[in-house]
Formats: sequence, structure tokens, C-alpha cells
Amino acid sequence: TKLASTEATDDESSEKTIERLQTDITTLSSRCARLEAQNILISVQQLDVAAKAIAWILSVGSLYFYLRFVFWGVDKLPGLLQQHFNLSYPFFSWWIVKLALSVYPYLYNRMTFGVTHRRFEVFAVAFIVVSRTRLARWRERTFMTDDRTDVPPYGEDTNESAIWDANYEISARFLYVSILRLKGLWTKSAQYLSSRADFMPAAYVRELKRLQDEAPATDWKDIQLPRKILNQLTDINPEPLASASIGQVHVARVKATGEKVVIKVQHPSARTLMTDDFWSLKVIARIVAWMDPEYVFFEILMKEWAKEAQHELNFMAEADNLVEAKKSIDALVSKTDVIYTNATSSIPEPVPFQVEIPRPLLELTTRDFLVMSFCEGTRVDNFEMMEQQGIVRDNVMDAVAQTFAHMMYVSDIFNGDPHPGNLFLRPGTTQGKEGFTLVLLDWGLAKKLPTDKRLAFCQMAYAAATLDFGLLLDAFKAIGLKMKRENVAEDMEGMRFFLRDIVPSQKSRKRIKAKMKTDRSRMQAKKKGEKVPMESKAYPGEFFFFVRVNELLHGLGSRMAIEMAYLDVQKPYAERGLLLASASDQCAAQSTPPIVDVKDAQLNEKLQTAIKELQDAKKVEGVQVCVIDKNGDYLANMTTGTLGGLKKHIPMQSNSLVLGYSCTKAIATTVAHVMVKEGYLDYDEPVCNRVWPTFCPTEEPPAGLAAALELSEETVRERWAWKRSITLRHILMHEAGLWSSLPHKLTVKIMASCEACAAAYEYNADDPEATLLPTGEPGKVSEYHFMSFGWLVAGTVCGAFQQKHKTATGFEEVYEKVLGSKLSPATRELGFCPCGGDGGGRFPVSQVVTSDIRASRVMQQRRESHAMGEGLEDDAKKGEDNAAYSDVMKAFRGKEFLLDSRIWNCHEAQNANVPSAGGRFSAMGLAHFYHDLGASGRIFDNETLDMVSAPVSTENVVSELQGATVMSNDSSSSEEHRTSLGLGYQLIAFDKTASGFGHAGIGGSIGLHHRDSGLSIALMTNKANGGKEVTTTISRVIMKHFDL
Repeated sequence: TKLASTEATDDESSEKTIERLQTDITTLSSRCARLEAQNILISVQQLDVAAKAIAWILSVGSLYFYLRFVFWGVDKLPGLLQQHFNLSYPFFSWWIVKLALSVYPYLYNRMTFGVTHRRFEVFAVAFIVVSRTRLARWRERTFMTDDRTDVPPYGEDTNESAIWDANYEISARFLYVSILRLKGLWTKSAQYLSSRADFMPAAYVRELKRLQDEAPATDWKDIQLPRKILNQLTDINPEPLASASIGQVHVARVKATGEKVVIKVQHPSARTLMTDDFWSLKVIARIVAWMDPEYVFFEILMKEWAKEAQHELNFMAEADNLVEAKKSIDALVSKTDVIYTNATSSIPEPVPFQVEIPRPLLELTTRDFLVMSFCEGTRVDNFEMMEQQGIVRDNVMDAVAQTFAHMMYVSDIFNGDPHPGNLFLRPGTTQGKEGFTLVLLDWGLAKKLPTDKRLAFCQMAYAAATLDFGLLLDAFKAIGLKMKRENVAEDMEGMRFFLRDIVPSQKSRKRIKAKMKTDRSRMQAKKKGEKVPMESKAYPGEFFFFVRVNELLHGLGSRMAIEMAYLDVQKPYAERGLLLASASDQCAAQSTPPIVDVKDAQLNEKLQTAIKELQDAKKVEGVQVCVIDKNGDYLANMTTGTLGGLKKHIPMQSNSLVLGYSCTKAIATTVAHVMVKEGYLDYDEPVCNRVWPTFCPTEEPPAGLAAALELSEETVRERWAWKRSITLRHILMHEAGLWSSLPHKLTVKIMASCEACAAAYEYNADDPEATLLPTGEPGKVSEYHFMSFGWLVAGTVCGAFQQKHKTATGFEEVYEKVLGSKLSPATRELGFCPCGGDGGGRFPVSQVVTSDIRASRVMQQRRESHAMGEGLEDDAKKGEDNAAYSDVMKAFRGKEFLLDSRIWNCHEAQNANVPSAGGRFSAMGLAHFYHDLGASGRIFDNETLDMVSAPVSTENVVSELQGATVMSNDSSSSEEHRTSLGLGYQLIAFDKTASGFGHAGIGGSIGLHHRDSGLSIALMTNKANGGKEVTTTISRVIMKHFDL
């Protein structure tokens, strides 16, 4: 018993001791907090006094110099007037002038709410904040070095975070106090900064967010309401409900109806202060532009902001914006008057929500006063209310993102200032208690976009969401961004970072810091004039508000501490905006498809059934099939599906142009054969001897080439000799040894020029590092030259044409003179553009569709992860097993975006002349080409046909880039089949008859002529990853029908 009693006493004593210690800890923490707050307050007061002192010193100093100048000038003026104009005035009149000029600064300052002294205050505050930031950096460098051996002056526990947190706490409080006094534009700037929780330190967000709706208010006695407002309103509350940078709001009621309304009243000083602040900003922008012309765009942005801010000072304009915004929101809601949040893995059930816009009372609105309906709700960052009402933050952020996506991409107006003080929330909708209602306030700063600019923003967002590099290039062109260089991978990285996933503040700040570090290192590596990638003078002002709104939404999401795939929310609205655009519908009316007489209805039915099965299996999007007999009659002409992509609402037509990919190689091959036949060329003469001397100009490799290529002298000598031995036959047989070689600096713009790409295979003494040499001895192995084939042929035939006619000529002109004139009218008029383009607008152009962008996606996402400091250490090793690291991928390293087939949809690539892959054809046009080639005798005689279609080699590897070249019913042999080649043409194998000749491309497109039956066949499909199955399925229907 005694033992138990002793233990109980000990337990009780321990509990009391713990309670006492806890009480002491609480007391000590409270005292420390008060002491810290007192130290911060003292520091802030000291900084405030210092800022005021600096401002007064500058004001008094400038006044002193002003008065000295006035007195000196007035004293000199009588003598000058007497000397030059023989004028004289009484002595006392000059003292009156002196007095008037001396009093003028005081009067001006009084009339303009002290703007002159205020400018000096702005300078003083900025000077102190910047100085404290630089001081914190100096402390970090001085006391946080890794090689220190002694005890740091500020203790062992001092670290980088502690230094910066201390700086932020004091500077943020000082900035808040200063802006309370400065008002004007700086209040608006503080609202923006406090909304960027994803970027700004927590102390700045906490202090400055009070300025969103708790800015200094104007005393009610200084407000003079118009009589028409006073006559129709009652119960006006003199205490403002909220106050911000430009105005404040008071609650009232309409006398006639009792409706609760708010009166938005403009601060008397707002117009003067805002105008002066923008003047100051424009001066700063001009100074920056003068110091570094690359930053001229800063002045453009300030002008755009100032222009829209002038509208913000006119409440009549805001009333119009409210009306337009209401129309925009009405277009967003469904028939049930509610919208639903997106379902996610963490929140699988969508939640209904509504969006409310205040209704302006136009008859009671003037330039300085706005009366509108009262909207219930609390700030969107009132997390306590959300928790009490069971409203999930993720759903709220999703609703906000959807609403602004609709306004930016689908409608013509969006709110340019979505900080938490302008976004209210209340539980329930008009349909019931479930869900919530968003209220969008303050439409003074709203942006109305012309349709072309809005569509450009749609393109940007959709391109970033889908990693569509071509569409991003078109978006830059549409918005007016003129790039100094083309680095679409870096531009895509920047756009996707701008529209990045929303994450909590700490994680977001870490990402932004890493990205800024990456950008800084890139900028340091660039020459002067290349640091800003776009032409500064051509920077579109509208882009400023697009950036501002999206950054504010990211800040709100970070403050909510949620994670959201932001682009996934933006994508459907950007796509909707593009699909609704009337510009996309114009191509449907560009051309009327021809009506042809089809002789074999049974074959057409069989093809229709086969294609329907492929459509159901999602293997094809839009398809054209054309079969012509030896007499030129149509045996089948089948068209189905759509133009695909962003034209998926437009039906495919029989004369629509579809990208042929490697089908284009057959045309380049034919040009070469015709030129041999006409004496321009010889198959077995090295091309560098006579027709293309710059291809490999010297017997021995130039000095320094080995060092430039980082290869041994022996290796370079061997490869140089190989290059000098390359003949047209080697090129046509894919045996030149340059199968994976691409121009060193290949961009879409360069790719669009056949001549520029062909020149890249020449030796350039000014750029020896870009020299392309064979990797194998010509004539030994046939390896599919997927891109280089066309440029090598083009360089050879253009050189031969120039050598004979003594004039430089591009490949397109050579094609027209050598081959184009020999083609039948049906070929040229039904859709045949081997050099790209749309036939001068005569034909609708299909878009390339693909669901497989693994290669470009893997490389782009790896790039973005490294830029944000999140790359994997063993990244490269893991990637070797990925499909992105195939042999073809290695050839495209650094040019990965070209592996995304959608790059061919951009305007530049659509008009590109790429003899290996850029031709655009309809099935009818391509079928007629093969009829011209093999059946009509227009181009080749039988002897030439025998020669070019005879098997001469077999390609060394099986590649998806070759397309389907076997129509055997044995599927296993189809998978293993290595393409047999004629002289430039692929030989298409059949079961029962001799091969046809032609060329296939990736995705399923193919054109061929079967000599035994006289059939000319073309199949065009716009789905790049349809695969060989599409070609073989459709072709086997035709082969079986004709027993081939």
C-alpha cells in the first residue's frame, strides 16, 4: 500500500511538473512573440522615418535648386529683353514674377494631392526595399558560406531561411505602411503581389492582402453624391463596406423597390494619383528601354496597362463591362443553370456551381459613381467558412479556373483583376443547397479582345495542353509575337511553365526559383541582343492581361494549398473557342469536290465496310481511297471521316489535301529519273564531280575539320572519301550512308526551305561543326533515309539543272519544268501538291491527327522537369529503354519537336517544300499521278519502267517510317518484311502477282501502280499513327477483289 501510495504521489508530482513546464513554455513563447513583434515594429518605424526623411531631403533640395534657378533666371531676363527686344518693365514687376513662381510649387502640390513630394516618397520606399534585399543577399553570401571554419557571427542556428524570413517580415510590414500613405497605383500593385502566393513570400502575402479590400477610405463627408442617386436611394450606410485602390462601396436600398444595392464611389484623389503614377512608370520604362533596347516591350506593357486603367476610372465603362460579363456567363451555363466541377481521382463526384455578376443600375451610374445589385458572399479565401459549410477548396479553385477559361477563350471579355478581394463565395445555388455560387466583383479592369487575339490565346493554351509545337508557332504569329529565333522547345517550356500545375505555396516558390535560375543561366550564355527572345517593339500589349490573369489564378490556387492540373481545366475551353471560330469553317467552302462516275459499286461497298470497321476501332480519322484502271476510269472513289484535329467538325472531301509523308519521295524520285533520261544526270557519276561540287569540294578534308567534329583525322579522312563517292544511284537506293543526318540547326522555318536544307549537306568553311559526313560506306547497306533522301535528291537535281542552264533554280521550279508539265490535267486539278501548300487556296487542307506523341512528350517533359529542378538523377539511363530513345530518336536529339507529326499543321510547315515528307495530295490526285507514271506513257516508256521498278536492294532494317510495303495475307510475314527497293521506288509485294511500285508513308497513306493489272491505287489517311494495319486492311480488300 505504501508503495502504491508513493507511486501515485510521484505520478501526481510529475503531472504538476509537466503542467508547470507547459505553462512556462506558453508564457515564454508569448513573451518572445511580443518581443519579436516589438522589434519588427521598431524596425518598421525606423525605416518609415528614414523614407520620410529621404523624401523630405529630396523635396527640399529640389525646391532649393528650383528657387535658385527661378531667381537667377528672373534676374537675367530683364537684361535679355532689353538687349534683344528693347523692352523694359518696372522693377517691382520682376519681384511679383519671382513671388508667383516661388509659390507655384506649393499651389501645384496642394491641387494635385501632393504628387511632387509623393514621387520622392515612392523613390525612397523603393530604395529602402531594394537596399534591404541586397543587404540580405550580402548577409547570405558572407555568413552562409560552406567553407567557414569559425563559429558564424550570428550563431550556429542561423541559416539562409532565417536571414530571408527576417528581411521579409520587416520589409513587408514597411511596404504595407508606406502604401497606406501613397495610395494610387501602388495599392493596386500591392493587391497583385498579395495575390501571388505561388511566388511572393508569405509575409508579403499576409501584410499586403489587407489592401485588397481594406485600403484607406475616404471620409463620407468628403463625398458628394449626385442628386439623382440621393433621390432614388435610401438607407445609405456612411461606413464603407470595403475600400480598394480606386474607390469604396456603401450599402443602400432602392426607394421604389426596397432592393439592396451598393454604391461604388471613386476616391477624390484616385484619378490624379493614378495618372501621375502611370506617368512615372512610363518614364521608368523609357529609361529601361534606353539603357537596354531589348526591353522596349516593358514600355509597351505599361502603355497597355495605363490605357485600360483609364477605363477603370470611368464607372460608365465598368457598367458596360458588367452587362457584357453577364452575357458571357449566361453562355457558360447549361439548361439547368448550373455548371459542374471536374471530377478528379481525389474528388470523383462533380459539384454544381453558379457564377453571379452584379447587375448595374444604368440610370443611376455616372463617371464617378456606380450603383449595382448587392451580391451576398464572403471572400474566396475565407477557408473557415468553407470548412464550416463543407465546401472543398479544390472544387472552388476548379470553378474559378473554369469560369475564367470560358471568359478568356470562348467569350470576348474577361476580368483582368481576379484577386481574392474581387472573388466572393457563398454556399448553395438557386437550384438548391448543394454546391456553391461564385461572385465576380469589380469589372473596372476588364479586357475585351478582338476575335483574332482571343483565338491566338486559345491556340497558346491548347498547344501547351497538347504539346502541339506547330500550333504554338501559329499562336505566336497570330498574337503578333515576332521571335528573334526559333527555339520552339524552349518556347513550349516557357508556355507550359506559365500555365503550369497549381501547387501549394512552398512547392510553387521552389519551382519558380529553380526556373528563374535556369532562365538566368541561359540568359548569361546568350549574346547581347539575344537575351529577350522576341522583338521588343512588336510585343502585343494584350499579352500583358493574359499573363496577369493566369498568374493571379495561380497565386489563388497556391494560397488555397491545393494541387490542380491547371492545363487540364483550360484545354476544353481553349478547344471550344477554336472550334467555334468561324475562321475554321471557311476552308469547308473553298472548293467543291468533283463528281465522278464510279464503275465498280461492289468494290466501293467493300471498301466502305472495311473503313467503317477501322473507324470503329479508332484507327482512322479521315480517309480517301481511289482506284483507277489502265484506261483512266474510276473503279472506286471512297471518302469518309473529317479533316481532323481542330477541323474535326469539317467533313473530308474527295479533293481535300492530306499530308503524304514519304509518299512524297516518289515524286522526287521521278524528277531524278526524268532528268537522267533527258541527259542532265548520270546514275553512277559522283554528284560532287560536276552537278553538285559544293557537296564535297576538295579531294582531302579541310584542315581543322577533324577537330571541329571531334573525330580522329583518320576517321574524317575515310568519311570524306565516302562522301566524295556518293552517286545518284546510292541516293535513290538509300545507300548514301547519310540516313540519320539532319541539318545541324534544323527549325521549322529552315525545314520549310528545301534549298536551305540541301545546302546543309554542303561543306561550309564558316561552320565546319555543321559538316555532315556518311556513317557508312556508300553502296554497302541500304538504310532508310527518312528525311535526308529528299534533300540529297533536291541538291543533285537543282545542281544539274543549274549546270545545264547556267542559272540557280529552286527545287519547286525544277519540278515544274521537268515533271509538272508532263502531268495530266486530272492529276494537277484534283489535288496534287508535292511541294506543299494548298494549291493557291483551291483545296481544303486536312490536319494531321495523332494520338501518339510519346517521343516529343517524353523529351519535353524531361526538359521542363530539369528547368524546375525536379529532374531525375538517372534520367538518361532510364530513358534508354523508352521508345523515345530509338535510333530515329537519337537522330532527332535536340530537334525532338519534329517527331511530333502535328508540327505539319502549322502555317510554316503546311507550305514547306520537303521532298521527303511534305507533299500534300488527295487520293484522286495521287492515283492519277501513278496512272500518268505507269499506264499512260506520259512520263516513262516501258523500258524505263522496267528499269526503275526492278528490285535492286533490300533495306537493312524494318522501320515504321517506311510505311506498309507488303500486302501479303500472312500477317507474320507482314511484320517481318523488309522493304524491297527499285531505283527510288518501294516495291509493294502481293500474294499472287508481281509487285507493284510506288511509295508508302507513315500512318497508312500509300500510292502505287500495279503494272500487271494496270491499276493505279492511292490511299490517304490523316491519322499519323494509324499504322500499317490501315494500309494492309484497305489494300487487301482491293487485292482480293481483283484476285491479286
